[in-house]
Amino acid sequence: MRKERFKRKVCYFSSFLILCLVLYSCLQDEWDIDSHETADQIVEGKNRELTVGVARSWYETSQAPVVATRSVVTNFELMTKMRWKKAYESRKGKFEVVEIPLLTRGGAVLLDKETKEKYNPATDRKKIRSIARMVIIKNLETGEITNFVMYIIGTYDYLKKAKHFGKNSYLHRDSRFSGSICFYRPEGGLVNGWKYENGKIVGGIKQGTEVGLQMQSAATTRGTIECYFDDVLVEYNECEGFEYYDPEYGPGFGTECHTSERWEVREICKEYEHNDPWYPSGGGGSGSGGGGSTSGGNTGGAGGYEPSIAPKAKAIFRNSSMTEANWKVIERILDKIMEDCMGQALYNGLKSALDGKTLIVQFTNKEYSAFTVNGDASSISIGTLVESNVFFHEMWHAYQAYHESSSSYKNSLINQDIEAHYAQYLYLCKLPEYAGSKWENYYAKDRRLGSIKRLEDFVDSKGRLVSGITNNDLDAQVVLTSSIFETTPGYDNSDVYIYDDTRKGINNFSNLNTLTKGC
Repeated sequence: MRKERFKRKVCYFSSFLILCLVLYSCLQDEWDIDSHETADQIVEGKNRELTVGVARSWYETSQAPVVATRSVVTNFELMTKMRWKKAYESRKGKFEVVEIPLLTRGGAVLLDKETKEKYNPATDRKKIRSIARMVIIKNLETGEITNFVMYIIGTYDYLKKAKHFGKNSYLHRDSRFSGSICFYRPEGGLVNGWKYENGKIVGGIKQGTEVGLQMQSAATTRGTIECYFDDVLVEYNECEGFEYYDPEYGPGFGTECHTSERWEVREICKEYEHNDPWYPSGGGGSGSGGGGSTSGGNTGGAGGYEPSIAPKAKAIFRNSSMTEANWKVIERILDKIMEDCMGQALYNGLKSALDGKTLIVQFTNKEYSAFTVNGDASSISIGTLVESNVFFHEMWHAYQAYHESSSSYKNSLINQDIEAHYAQYLYLCKLPEYAGSKWENYYAKDRRLGSIKRLEDFVDSKGRLVSGITNNDLDAQVVLTSSIFETTPGYDNSDVYIYDDTRKGINNFSNLNTLTKGC
């Protein structure tokens, strides 16, 4: 009996010892992986801090679900949506990355000119493609998170031979990759990029110009110049319906499909810098940046961290729970607004009116943005449409509210909205991306916004009467515009949206006149 008990104890102890050895072996493997990880090693699917879930939470609290990137030269806009189910993690050194594939409207594919010329839809359809991804990156040392859109465009010869084109990523390049990788602001244009040949960087990419392209075309030879311009084309399928009238058969309906257009003009330079850190800077597209490599490639990048976060935004707004990323979004919007003379005057005027105080600012999941007047608790809520002109509109309302009493502001909301919308229209018209944009289409087809556009026949860009127009003429037009507002869903609550008929004609545009005096 004692022997049996002893044997059982030995058996239990042996089993426990074996289990401990197995656990130790597993942990040792994990420790070995971490301890042998080098600064140049790419580790996939094992992010410690920036997981897909964390990246998604960060993104959805600060940015819009639909991502629009556009060329400032051609004004072509690529509309994309995040495909979070296919997102994946990777890390290298002090950086962790999450990449999210982007679904492009119309199945858009970006091509270089040579690929377009050689492309045969019958035989090349499955091989010729491009990669579009949202890249979210975190610096583990500073905690900073930033994001940008990445497009990977292969050459025709590379795409035809590549078996795993989709394996190219922000951190990893196929050792045979030839083509280009470009980085775009989530809400706008080209920041920078890299030109590759056989897995190695051979040039830096920055925003090109139509003038530069034309001058290059007119030149008899390139000689030994270090920079040149090229076009990127976009292939997509998007059909629109249209009505027509046939003299024989009467009215009819047809469809028109656009399949190919110019997307971007780039300047590619053989001389470039690639210093740490290797992610795109937030600059205006003139610096180099972006990178990642294979063992045979190069890493590239320039930029750096801002010494202070969102100084302009924090001078007029407050929100103690706002993340650093949110503040940067607002700062970028303000930067764009202040590139315009009227926008700069609006910012300075609002800052002066606040006199050291600040407005509450917050992001919401609603489709619209709004300004709410409430004394010291007045606020601007930013909806999912995070565009500079929308934010400009709400800032204009804040400026209006701080230049009259709360009651007079609330009792003239339609008057206030007409001026704010007209100022927004004037701001939009000067943006390089306005021509051919959805906004131009809105002003052409929407009844309410069309009435705003028609005001330019009565009021000039400085809030003055157009030559030959009387104040009575303008007043009649403002009354007509107000009636359109009052019958538009969302503005048809007469208890909230009130028209003050004591404000005659040009008096409705006094803020526009004040803010454009120096423009």
